[in-house]
Amino acid sequence: MALNQHKTWRLIDVLQWSKSYLRGKGIESPQIETEWILRDVLQLSRLEIYLQHERPLLPAELQQIKTLLLQRASGVPLQYVLGQAEFMGLTLRVGPEVLIPRPETEVLVETIIARLKSSPDTEWRILDIGTGSGCIAIALARQLPQARLNAIDISPAALDIAKANARLLQVADQIEFQELDILSHLPDCLTPYDVVVSNPPYVAGKMFAQLPDNVKNHEPHIALQPPGDELAFYRRLAAIAPSLLKPGGLLAVEIGGDYQVQPVCALLNEGIFASPAVIRDYSGHSRVIMAGLKA
Repeated sequence: MALNQHKTWRLIDVLQWSKSYLRGKGIESPQIETEWILRDVLQLSRLEIYLQHERPLLPAELQQIKTLLLQRASGVPLQYVLGQAEFMGLTLRVGPEVLIPRPETEVLVETIIARLKSSPDTEWRILDIGTGSGCIAIALARQLPQARLNAIDISPAALDIAKANARLLQVADQIEFQELDILSHLPDCLTPYDVVVSNPPYVAGKMFAQLPDNVKNHEPHIALQPPGDELAFYRRLAAIAPSLLKPGGLLAVEIGGDYQVQPVCALLNEGIFASPAVIRDYSGHSRVIMAGLKA
């Protein structure tokens, strides 16, 4: 990688060179990703990068930029390269121990917030199953300061990251984290929950094989692939939610798209749950299924 440190590199030179380098490595959005790397290393805003385009860079800055570019060029997702990801306006710490938060999951959180804020109650209890980075629980806690949440995950490494994010974003006092395998154990439920929410592993078989390499090769398979078929977690959630929710409580889950609507809805027994609602994401794909527990 010919980023010669013996010449004087201005910020604009590094921006142009890095953009060309990433494009040559097949990165789809080389300019945006270059800007993110420069913002991270130089601690500048996007506007400041262009306002200070004549600024010469120090050798140490060049070396750090080179290191990050090499990681990204090797296929490591940008969020892992930088160690952070954006979710609902929040900056979360991420690493290969957790799934990278997606904009599609924001639809799940926004739907729950809208539903709760339309109710007369204010002190909600929420259970987040498979919390990963903590993005869902933390975003809910930030938007619902009187809510109390439990967040569970099978991975202790993921829970360490989620706890760190909760502390960083000042909601640690609202969330209790627990290591638990939901497929074989139930969380403590002394008081029924208003909401059970989950973005479970649901990518199996051919769908997993079709994932982009940067996802399949770098993100944790335990957060992507369910054991057995793609409905394993939905089947379990449909079975245990009635014992976790209060009457009228809400089960809200993320799904992979239109192909999962019918099989997931079929698991929500009409004698126990009200007719499920399907919410689409910003691209028009079915993304969230919500069903209320009948009183």
